[in-house]
Amino acid sequence: MPVNYFIVYNPLTYQLMDLMTTDSISPINVISYLTGNDAHEMTSENFLQFIDFQPEKQRATMIDALAIEMYAGIYIQNQLARLAKDHIIVMVDGKRKYFSQVIKEKKCLPRAVFISAISSNFPAAAAAAIVLNHAKIPVIIGGIHVSTMSEDVDTFIRKCAPHPKLISIVKGAGDSNVISTILNDLINDALQSEYSGYTLIENGVWGNFPNLEPLEPLKINLLNRLPIIKYTPLKDFRINPVAPFTGCLFSCKFCSISTLPNKYKSVQFRDANDFVEELRSYQTGKIDFKNRYYFFTPDNLFSNRKELVPFLKKIIESDLCINYAVQISIEVADDNELMKLIRASGGTHFFIGLESLDIRNLKHINKHIVKDIEKSGLSVKDYYASKIKKIHAHGISVHGSFIVGLPYDYYNSATDNTGIDIVKFCKINEIGAQPSTLVDLPGSVFFNESQENNQFIYGKKGTMDYFLSLSIADLAETNKIPPDSLHHSPLMIASMVYEISKKVGSPITATINSFIIFVRSFLHPTKNGIGFKLWQRCLDALCSAISQTAVALYKEQGESLVQSKNGVRGIMERLYDSEKNPAIKKQFKIYIQQFME
Repeated sequence: MPVNYFIVYNPLTYQLMDLMTTDSISPINVISYLTGNDAHEMTSENFLQFIDFQPEKQRATMIDALAIEMYAGIYIQNQLARLAKDHIIVMVDGKRKYFSQVIKEKKCLPRAVFISAISSNFPAAAAAAIVLNHAKIPVIIGGIHVSTMSEDVDTFIRKCAPHPKLISIVKGAGDSNVISTILNDLINDALQSEYSGYTLIENGVWGNFPNLEPLEPLKINLLNRLPIIKYTPLKDFRINPVAPFTGCLFSCKFCSISTLPNKYKSVQFRDANDFVEELRSYQTGKIDFKNRYYFFTPDNLFSNRKELVPFLKKIIESDLCINYAVQISIEVADDNELMKLIRASGGTHFFIGLESLDIRNLKHINKHIVKDIEKSGLSVKDYYASKIKKIHAHGISVHGSFIVGLPYDYYNSATDNTGIDIVKFCKINEIGAQPSTLVDLPGSVFFNESQENNQFIYGKKGTMDYFLSLSIADLAETNKIPPDSLHHSPLMIASMVYEISKKVGSPITATINSFIIFVRSFLHPTKNGIGFKLWQRCLDALCSAISQTAVALYKEQGESLVQSKNGVRGIMERLYDSEKNPAIKKQFKIYIQQFME
């Protein structure tokens, strides 16, 4: 019997750059490429032939590598589940669960499809929306890309959709007011073209909703391949995303939210009790590696100390037994009281945006820490090292994110370049690294500047080259003309990023760092290991070691991206083919051969 249901679609990112050489391409051609079928023949009767995309064309992202669900999708599915109790809410991602599979199982079309898109998966979101539109299925698209580049919906979706009025967008938050309004408008066949939401995070948007059909949880594949580990409970280790608050106080020029009005990005906290109760709901049964470890999703946990402290104290006072990783500013190291609270509450791993070891680069990207570094009188390396040492002293592991391709980066040779400097720094300070390229994310200050100055490699916004290049807005390769110091060569940047991930994420380095942090963590336990609770101390230490080991997954992701396979050129071969400088092509001729299919 047919049922009433909504689909929440969390798109994958796909390799689209090989389509750059195609003449007169449109989003319809992209659908043909993704499905292997001629989308010009698509109708309302045969649309199921075009709604599922070929998995071999997926582009590996950091989210895939670390097996962390996109919290935005989880949040929207939970909002719908609690507000539309008479509908089943089904999550689809095109890998663990497919559109055609769900529609055939339900024996009817969904009432609507809700999509949350970042820039790198917006092309997939657009392709899916066009296909669904052929079947007259309403589509509501939100997420950071739509909030910052809403015109792309008109250009790349509505213009190709036979029923454009069934395409709607949400700017800002998908809060309960917005979702309720959309649900009411769907009932009355009065879907608006645009909605705006301002409440970024709400209480009560969690729990085991009976009308929810979630996806099978992601697993960290690396743990299932390691000797011994794959035969232990660690094989099921899961990183669960949760959000005590959301929003950001900063406006880094490279960030996609840097040009958003404050009403769309202001820091908003949940009630501390609500957050603790959510965590407790995941641990109602046995506490194991499926429900012990969490990723606190805010871009910077240190953004509002006054509001944060009550959360940490609530966790410490509770019966929860958790470990967690967070993104945080490095100056938290100087706040000894807060560091003790973070560690006691379960703080296990810090992801810190270090970005560069050159103060000139940090000034260029408007990094807020510059004033503190200059005031200290230390070099960037010494300043960062001093803070990392303090963090390690609390038993917390660290990995830093680094941006390669900034104006004062350099490349003299394969053994003398900015990438090698970063490798040495990470090894000396026993931290992991997430290397990325300088990417002009749509909506950022840098993106707008590149568009105005013709520095964006792949054309003006609104063109198909720009649309296809959104697939590389995942920080793995640059989309702007590199600086003079790097000879305007994207290939040179890509090679440094890959070598950083390979060397810092090597099995030997990861093992050494994991062992060191295991010892530090054992000596500085969370609240659950204080005293003679040796088993809990061991588990705390093990979670720290796994955190450090997991950073090696950036190496795995990098290898997937650079290698050509399934008839699709990897980053290295493609950038080598497009390199215009004969001297650089000669320099990389032998190096590039290892990446060819």
